[in-house]
Amino acid sequence: MGSFIDTNFNSPLDLVKPWRAGLQLVKMGGFTKLDKKIGSFFKDERLQRIFSFQSMYAGLAPYEALSIYAVITYMDSVEGVYFPEGGMHSMASGLANALTDKGVTIRYNAPVTRILRSSGVNGAVTGVEVAGDERISADAVVCNPDLPVAYRTLLGGVEAPRVARRGKYSPSCVLWIAGVKGLPPANAAHHNIHFGHDWNGSFKALIEDGVRMPDPSVLVTLHSLDTKGLAPEGDSSLYVLEPTPNLDGKIDWSRERDRIVGDIKNRVASLGYPTDVVVERVYDPLDWEAMGMERGTPFALAHTFFQTGPFRPNNVDKKVPGLVFVGSSTLPGVGVPMVLVSGKLAAERVDEYAKSRR
Repeated sequence: MGSFIDTNFNSPLDLVKPWRAGLQLVKMGGFTKLDKKIGSFFKDERLQRIFSFQSMYAGLAPYEALSIYAVITYMDSVEGVYFPEGGMHSMASGLANALTDKGVTIRYNAPVTRILRSSGVNGAVTGVEVAGDERISADAVVCNPDLPVAYRTLLGGVEAPRVARRGKYSPSCVLWIAGVKGLPPANAAHHNIHFGHDWNGSFKALIEDGVRMPDPSVLVTLHSLDTKGLAPEGDSSLYVLEPTPNLDGKIDWSRERDRIVGDIKNRVASLGYPTDVVVERVYDPLDWEAMGMERGTPFALAHTFFQTGPFRPNNVDKKVPGLVFVGSSTLPGVGVPMVLVSGKLAAERVDEYAKSRR
């Protein structure tokens, strides 16, 4: 991880420097196809699916992803999955508390409308513009919005990297979050994956054809199962995710949303989960886009080989000294663990920039 994930890249040549680690990856079959590699360990088709479906969140089908992307499964099944006490929001609030404890002032509901720069072709950042009229000076700016959106909306006149403009983006999803009356089946776990029957056909429909899976797979997460207080006694919280094409696909979400959400609810009910809704929210690709996510996907650029590591949009841009990107569209990539690592890498870049100005 230290050689290829938990590290900043300045050039593709940086891949060569940890040559021993690279050689070990080759020996382990890291550049063979993921489905073949998983199949060499597991003959049961159910196990093959469990240990390879994660490639979809990286924007790839198991039959086209390289085996190195088994690192996602490794982190899930070997390193372990942790659920923060109090829910995922407690992670964000915990990070915020760590900042305020050190004297940082956090301003909410203060939209940044422009990143300010000094004059010149490669003008360094000088701060940010808030709500169109207030200016805040800064020696460095860490930019959290989705990288291609940030270039387009906050950095007028600076073109985003080519891969961000023309690259392949991951599929999106419909997310149904609900508080419901009743309890889940006795054998339900915290995370429950219900696969459709047409495995390869589902990936082809989703990634290649830009249409809904013919027999959709769904993830049902029951946060209230393990954390008291997330739902009243005898009731449950549901988090239901169905992968879908992003906005480059062929679905007209303004017309199809209600029907698709209805299908998802019926599927969940048929699996034995309670669906008597007390409160609910639905997010589809148009909602993700409205939240500032390129192509309406929360999974950002796909992790094809030439959109990974040093080929992914970098977290610094020589055209804008002092600007550092963080999040899933830059290094190292998609997912909560990776985004947290991107914060660490961004902090290293800020330190480097501060030292260069002394």
